[in-house]
Amino acid sequence: MSLLCHPRPMHVGFVMEQVLGHITHYHTLRRIVDSNPDVVARWVEVTYRGNGAIERFVPRALSGVARGYEQVRWGLRGFRPDALYFHTQKPAVFQWDLLARIPTILSLDVTPKQYDELGACYDHKPDGDTPVARLKHLINVRTFALAKGIVTWSSWNKESLVRDYDVPAEKVQVIPPGVDLSLWQLPSRDDRPAQRLPRVLFVGGDFERKGGRLLLDWFRELGRGRCELDLVTRAQVEPELGVHVHRGITGNSPEARRLFADADVFVLPSLGECLGIASVEAMAAGLPVIATEVGGSADIVQRGETGLLIAPNDAWELGGALARLIDDRELRHAMGARARARAAQLFDAAANARAIQHMLADAVASSSSTNRQAISGQSVM
Repeated sequence: MSLLCHPRPMHVGFVMEQVLGHITHYHTLRRIVDSNPDVVARWVEVTYRGNGAIERFVPRALSGVARGYEQVRWGLRGFRPDALYFHTQKPAVFQWDLLARIPTILSLDVTPKQYDELGACYDHKPDGDTPVARLKHLINVRTFALAKGIVTWSSWNKESLVRDYDVPAEKVQVIPPGVDLSLWQLPSRDDRPAQRLPRVLFVGGDFERKGGRLLLDWFRELGRGRCELDLVTRAQVEPELGVHVHRGITGNSPEARRLFADADVFVLPSLGECLGIASVEAMAAGLPVIATEVGGSADIVQRGETGLLIAPNDAWELGGALARLIDDRELRHAMGARARARAAQLFDAAANARAIQHMLADAVASSSSTNRQAISGQSVM
């Protein structure tokens, strides 16, 4: 449905979780939506943090949930939305009265069950097969059922919704987070001197979970003198010969784009991952990507075409993939060109934001049609 079919701009409340890579997604989506005159957006940032009565009197295990609930309510106060968009589903839990009254789209990169399965990588302890776990599952099932539609970042994510939460497949659309391709220009790498050492780029705030330690061990043993290593992380890793450490680099910033433009290979050997936005940025910058086959990475990297997929925590496979791309300049360039084309096809932020807005418009139209039918039915009775 075209947004232009509405007699006035569509009013949408965007409730956006402010956690890790979701912040970059929020800023990208907001920049694009706010440029559309057919949408009036109210942006609600959910941090789950505060310094008030909730933190003083509510048990710590529940204070984050309570604070998130309050942030949603205060953020939407005085706003009359035609539709709601929650990223992720977590702040939508216990907002059932809103979901029942207002057409709502939920967005997520991982289901609670998948997060439990990745628990060891995220320092998360699952509840196990307990009454609490079963209650949480029922709450999530109810939340997903109330949504008019659901956006997932990957097919891996969608499969869990269908399999584990009985969500109809037709209710779910895979719309990955995108990058602004107008900002991520494709640099020329053909004119670089042949004797220049290739630069390998790693981006991961959580150095251990993202596989940074495994990469650094490889470099110290086999990579020094064959390539230069750029590490973007918040971890306390010290620079050394051939290793350049960059801190305070924010996602999608000019500094980040410069590092991607200077690189020849991007590597993200995560032990656990939902969907690495940094890998998408690397593809937009025309880089071949080495990633582990975890979470939704198979939706990003086409094995042997736009990069290489390896097993997690496998030093031998990681070394083989790096050696293959470091030693073959033509292969790097060919994979990088295909990666950029794939980014333009699947990860264009503007196109993906339009897809989300059309889902919202369809939800509003469907809800309006249902309400008209209900009113018509009542008048007959």
